[in-house]
Amino acid sequence: MQFPHVDPIPIPAPVWLMKALSILTLTLHFFAVQLLIGSLVAVIYFSVKAKGGKDAASSVAALATARRLPIIMTFVINLGVPPLLFAQVLYGRAFYSSSILLGVEWLAVVFLVMACYWLLYRTADRTLNGKPVHWQAGGALVLAALVGHIYASVMTLMLKPEVWQEMYAKTATGLQSAPHDPTLEPRLLFVLVGGLLLGGLWLTLHSKMQTIASDAGDLLRRTGSIMAVAGAVGELVVGFWAYSVQPAEVQTGLHTTFYTVSMGIWGVGFILALLGAVILVGRKANPVLFSFVGALGAFLGLAGAVIVRDGIRDVTLLQKGFDVWKRVEYSNWFVIGLFLLLLVLGIVAIGWLLLVMKAAKPVQEKVIS
Repeated sequence: MQFPHVDPIPIPAPVWLMKALSILTLTLHFFAVQLLIGSLVAVIYFSVKAKGGKDAASSVAALATARRLPIIMTFVINLGVPPLLFAQVLYGRAFYSSSILLGVEWLAVVFLVMACYWLLYRTADRTLNGKPVHWQAGGALVLAALVGHIYASVMTLMLKPEVWQEMYAKTATGLQSAPHDPTLEPRLLFVLVGGLLLGGLWLTLHSKMQTIASDAGDLLRRTGSIMAVAGAVGELVVGFWAYSVQPAEVQTGLHTTFYTVSMGIWGVGFILALLGAVILVGRKANPVLFSFVGALGAFLGLAGAVIVRDGIRDVTLLQKGFDVWKRVEYSNWFVIGLFLLLLVLGIVAIGWLLLVMKAAKPVQEKVIS
């Protein structure tokens, strides 16, 4: 099958710049998603362990974790928009074709995210009153995973133009599922399993906060360190699985210095995260220091994985007639410069807000009985 003609409208910036920004923002988005997934898993565990408020330490741990869920979700959503827009600009014909063929699922994402957001607020509110929240948090986790599955389906289908015509001939309503692809499950699991790593590090980071009672802090550290170890091991195993199920010709196309180095960064990053997590299991480890060490390793691992993911997409589409590097470019450097300036100012503003938050008087994490 011949790939659809490339959109004749020139892209407004060099391909390399748009790809660099896409990789950066997607790495940050996955980082936030994994924080959300891991936090939800922890809240479910703490809620069950609290036994309806009978275990005070578990109730406080559930509160400390759940009350930050809506904030994490804002980062998930806002950091998810830029890489989606970059994908639309760079791979428009492929992306639009897959999203239209799965139109009903694709449009359902809006409502699933809204429902998930509502459940996160319900979870945070109920933990403040010491009520069980494992059903609410579990529902939010299922919805978040379902959204991830839809995204993975669309992003996988865009690499298979050979099935588009048959799918459209079957129905033009958008009410269908994509044909099974062996790469979909490991791609999705890579993001979900990473939630244990970053969620666990998030728990250990909070374990020494002055606003959290010592017994609840100890529970956060123990639970978080075990989650982080399991997540780091899982990322290494699932990441290898995701690469091994790629077609042989795609793996051959990734045998370049750039992608080999990226795979090395992926491996070294998650090994660093694993070492940090293992050290955190020990009672004498500095939870703040090694949480940051583990988070740095996780970020590097995610960045390497995102670069390899981008390479898999480019190599696959190149073999099917689409070369993203041959897109017609008409760069508007005034707009590009303005964008980069606003990006820097936004980062500075976030840093200032974090300093203000740090200087604010802390509020004790306490369940209202």
